Amino acid sequence: MNASSRLFSTIIKTVKPNGRLFEEAHPFFIYPKNTPNQPVHLKFFTQRFGRTAGTYVPLMTFFFGWPFAAKLLITKAGGL
Repeated sequence: MNASSRLFSTIIKTVKPNGRLFEEAHPFFIYPKNTPNQPVHLKFFTQRFGRTAGTYVPLMTFFFGWPFAAKLLITKAGGL
């Protein structure tokens, strides 16, 4: 065991107990025991997904596809 590893282990042993001072005494979220679950509104989420996909799919196709279209155009035109 060399000096740097001993120094590292000493630092870890010193810092580790101090890290527990910042822990919260209770969890951030506790599942409710006597409240029913909220319903999932599938119609709303389906419409939202459709709107999002209808925007992102064409935009991402254009964004990632323009180099291929440019290559095809240059190839068909006979080069630069």
